[in-house]
Amino acid sequence: MIGSIKHCVVLAAVLLSGCVTYSQNELPPVQTWPPTANAPQQKPKVFVRTTVMNQVNGGPANTAAGAAAAVGEATVAEGFRESGRFAWVSTDKAEADLYVEATLYNNEQFSMASAIITGVTFFIIPSTAKNTFTLETVFKDKDGKELGRVRKSESLRTWMQLLLIVAVPFRQDTQEVVQALTRSTLDEAVQRRLL
Repeated sequence: MIGSIKHCVVLAAVLLSGCVTYSQNELPPVQTWPPTANAPQQKPKVFVRTTVMNQVNGGPANTAAGAAAAVGEATVAEGFRESGRFAWVSTDKAEADLYVEATLYNNEQFSMASAIITGVTFFIIPSTAKNTFTLETVFKDKDGKELGRVRKSESLRTWMQLLLIVAVPFRQDTQEVVQALTRSTLDEAVQRRLL
């Protein structure tokens, strides 16, 4: 009987644990999307290469692989397509008028001791983590000459606690952050006449 009660308590704690993620709103919103200023008469062809890097607590950056990397690459390329400023956007090596090298860093910062305490107490004692996403973009012409660089950052804060299961549907999506970084990058590139 006591064993069944223990199992029910553990099961309830696991099922009710949750987390909520929200943006720190460090990135100013893009006023006009797609950007219409300085629209070229003849739209250039662009090759976009995106590399996704993960860091933990400011340590060395490691190249990400799998679903997270694929989502980051696809989201950046889609932002370029949605801008309407290009004849075509390729993620496969191709001859183009503009070459873009985008590096997306995800620096996760958290306390290992707090995370262990949260896990051991079945999320009764909360903990938090912060993910800082930075998109560094280098624009080059067809001869490989650098036209300019743009760097944008945004942070997400995640709280993990037992009763935050009700907040799960309201989580900030990482893909939305990458999309906002890409749009802000393109907006600045248009203002600086890099495109």
